Amino acid sequence: MLLYWVPLSALVLVFIFFVECTAWTARGCVDLDSSTFDKVVRKFRYTLVKFDTAFPYGDQHEAFTSLAQQTVGNDELLFALVGIKDYGEKDNTDLERRFGIPKEYPVVKLFSHNIDKPIDFPTSEDISADSLRLFLKRNTDLYIGLPGCVQKLDDFVHVFLHSSDNVEKQSIIDQIETLGKALDETDQFKTSYQTYAALMRKILHSNKPPSVVVRDEMDRIAKILQGKLSDTKRHDLKLRINIMQSFLSESTPITSAHSSEL
Repeated sequence: MLLYWVPLSALVLVFIFFVECTAWTARGCVDLDSSTFDKVVRKFRYTLVKFDTAFPYGDQHEAFTSLAQQTVGNDELLFALVGIKDYGEKDNTDLERRFGIPKEYPVVKLFSHNIDKPIDFPTSEDISADSLRLFLKRNTDLYIGLPGCVQKLDDFVHVFLHSSDNVEKQSIIDQIETLGKALDETDQFKTSYQTYAALMRKILHSNKPPSVVVRDEMDRIAKILQGKLSDTKRHDLKLRINIMQSFLSESTPITSAHSSEL
């Protein structure tokens, strides 16, 4: 077996590079350990924590940190990482035991002020930026919109679905259509206004419960997505599914994520 001598300076550079890369992938997050966990989590209304290996990597880690960066302006939500070592000093294995973390990392939990009763991200779901966003949307009162969604229109959805007055519902549809027409043709959300209004109109004229109407439409689009489509058409249809999630989240408290990744 051949042995090669590597200069110490080179090893130091490799180590620095590795640390910098690890820090870069965790941008937007804070690292928590046994001594800081409770102190930090109690300071925020909501903390989304990913329990993972000490040096996480891969698509799921990138999805978590990506959403952390996208929502960094929200002072009520914190994204945190807990790195668990099952060797050496066994860092954070006490947190692992405390919250019943299985060995199949990563595990994501949503904490509020009641630290001992977190909400689990469904293990049956893939961890993606969209599925995490939807999970937050359905389990917090924060606005965490999916791509294609508009906060003002989601507020309209809330009023629309909780109203029993068809005149008021039609007025909401008219307002959305008026606002949409006023947007420039190049506005990225112009088609979103049309989608919100069209779905509301379909609900208004149907004898079925709103959630059934939305799920039927979602199933119809899901079948179309299975066919051969242009990238643009596929992207547009996925945005429509995201908008439908806003209607479902208002009518059904769901803790699992049925998301449409873009």
